[in-house]
Amino acid sequence: MEKGRLFVVGLPIGNLKDITLRAIEVLRKVKYVVCEDTRSFKKLISHYELGSKRLFSFYRGVEGERVEKILEFIFKGEDVALVSEAGTPLVSDPGAVLVRLAHERGIQIIPVPGPSALSAAISVAGFSPRAGFLFLGFLPRKEKEAEELIKLAPPASGIVLFESPKRIQKTAKLLLRILGNRPCLLARELTKIHEEVSLTTLSELSERSELKGEVTLVIAPEESIFQEAQKKREKLSLPELLKMLKQRGEELVSKGLSKKEAARLLAEELGLKTGEVYETLLLLFKTEESQG
Repeated sequence: MEKGRLFVVGLPIGNLKDITLRAIEVLRKVKYVVCEDTRSFKKLISHYELGSKRLFSFYRGVEGERVEKILEFIFKGEDVALVSEAGTPLVSDPGAVLVRLAHERGIQIIPVPGPSALSAAISVAGFSPRAGFLFLGFLPRKEKEAEELIKLAPPASGIVLFESPKRIQKTAKLLLRILGNRPCLLARELTKIHEEVSLTTLSELSERSELKGEVTLVIAPEESIFQEAQKKREKLSLPELLKMLKQRGEELVSKGLSKKEAARLLAEELGLKTGEVYETLLLLFKTEESQG
């Protein structure tokens, strides 16, 4: 018997109109749906008249005991859809064990892209970090663990995280202490009636106490470091720039970084392309070796 497939389907994060035609088509066809919250999914069934479904509640704590039953249906030839309570599955919710076991057992997994608070917030932040964005999800409750996680972000990277309205003030104070007073975007209740999208700072956010609804926070990179480095670069002649690249490259490599890693950091610092810096470093190091 031919195995069924596992569809990973993105759902609206608030406004029910934010759903793709493909998602509706898939959800109408499948008989079995794995949900983080069956109650919220029933509202979607009713709104779009998706028909009768067998729903599996799949939240943290029950994944292990229910995953084999779900896989059993797929092996009997049934297609199954995995959905989150809101948005794209597995960005910050249960379900990874099902997807992982499906991979291991040769089941075809088909993503059906949809809305995400993560991409929605980034799209309206106006930040363009050279090192991209580091997504931290919900920070650990223990401050020391949260601090260690925040410190993983390089200065050139933007940071995105989710937080509850009750903890956002405390989290903002922690971020302010570690990162300094960076600009940030507060995205609250995205796509819902009381949506708030506001550009602020970590200092201002640490003073806010009355918030409602889930928060997505986008924090700008530490631009000042790189602006200063770029100004310095613009004043250098080509020989001076090459000398600086070589010295800084040697310093980074001596600390245990590979030449590629050193090139990436140098490119971030100076606003140059990583590939060009890497090729220049290789040439500079090769020249030094031949002279030695």
